[in-house]
Amino acid sequence: MKTIATAVIASLFAVAPAHAAPKATPTAEPSPAVGALSVPVRNAKTRYCYKTEMTGSRIVSRVCKTRDAWKDIGVIVPESL
Repeated sequence: MKTIATAVIASLFAVAPAHAAPKATPTAEPSPAVGALSVPVRNAKTRYCYKTEMTGSRIVSRVCKTRDAWKDIGVIVPESL
């Protein structure tokens, strides 16, 4: 009976919520806005990668080429990338 009571008390401590630390006061420095995220610089050497299956294999491999190299083989890279 004593072990059951000990187990019940121990389980209550295990399930009880932990005390949270007090929240920090907000700083005067504003956080960056969502629209202000840095956009990666794209140039002629920027490589675009696609995951593709090669003929005769089910293994997906990653192929990376420049926009012009993809254009030469007939792949259209979206402008939003």
